[in-house]
Amino acid sequence: MEQTLDKHTQLALTWRCPSNIAIVKYWGKKANQIPCNSSLSLTLSNSFTEVKLELLAKETVSSVELDYYFEGQKNEKFAARVAQYMQDNAHYFPFLNDYAVRIHSENSFPHSAGIASSASAFGAIALSLYEATYRLQHKEIDDEFYHVASNLARLGSGSASRSMFANWAEWGQNDLIPGSSHEFAIPITDIHSNFSNMYDAILIVEDEPKKVSSSAGHSLMNNHPYAAQRFVQANERTARLADVLKAGDYAEFIHIAESEALTLHAMMMTSMDYYLLMKPGTLMAIERLFEFRQETGIPVCFTLDAGPNVHILYPEAYKEKVEQFIMSDLKDTYKKVIFDQQGSGPISVK
Repeated sequence: MEQTLDKHTQLALTWRCPSNIAIVKYWGKKANQIPCNSSLSLTLSNSFTEVKLELLAKETVSSVELDYYFEGQKNEKFAARVAQYMQDNAHYFPFLNDYAVRIHSENSFPHSAGIASSASAFGAIALSLYEATYRLQHKEIDDEFYHVASNLARLGSGSASRSMFANWAEWGQNDLIPGSSHEFAIPITDIHSNFSNMYDAILIVEDEPKKVSSSAGHSLMNNHPYAAQRFVQANERTARLADVLKAGDYAEFIHIAESEALTLHAMMMTSMDYYLLMKPGTLMAIERLFEFRQETGIPVCFTLDAGPNVHILYPEAYKEKVEQFIMSDLKDTYKKVIFDQQGSGPISVK
């Protein structure tokens, strides 16, 4: 991202934050972005948002002065959301009284690609804003920085809390996972070599915006007839998945990942205001994946986000065979495919 600094710029910094794909799903939230259940995700590598933040001489007396550009164009709608976020959390950003903020944001992936853009966007925004606080206070980035940044990212987009960490991350209070919290995510670091370099091929079955936003979908859990049991199930599966990642158990990983994907969509289909996001291509890809796994014994599986697109997960050892299968046997189920892999978390771009 190349931008020219003007003479009024007092500070400029850039962060690149990846998206993530939840294996155990977060679906349902309380006030202040508190999740109804814990979740566990894989941090991606190639799917990221890059945010360049500039602090400039202030021209008004308003508490928040923000210009927000997305891929070179002013985005007034998202600017209003980010400005409100900055206002609500101004105690973390004391510089807002003295400086105006300009943000240039770009995604490495297309819109409506089945990739959590709000996670990567608010992750990068939180990191940029909080680093500005650190820089102006002459502090060096430390472990506490990422802890607070995860909390700040959560306040913008719940799943963004998990994008603060490399590889695998958990978010949400879980009695079986030490250090877990509803307010921030934590890294899951005791990982078997089987899960040390996973790949994620994202099949773009449909590239139109979702008819039901994730926020609206979360709200339908408030009066869902199966919500209470679902939250218990998700918490149990989060703890179980942490054990599975440690043990290197492919079979149990596949069971949890695929059941979670189908459970997420089952909760949508059994909401009071029910809706369906899977498409014919979604089901065709899943059925062919089942057949491929049965025929080859390769530990490949799928997961879904709150949309029709299919994430195919596979270990590095089987990369060539799985990707050949995707490009040949599944080519009529998707419009395009994005190949991604396990990532090393956010980076400060110098």
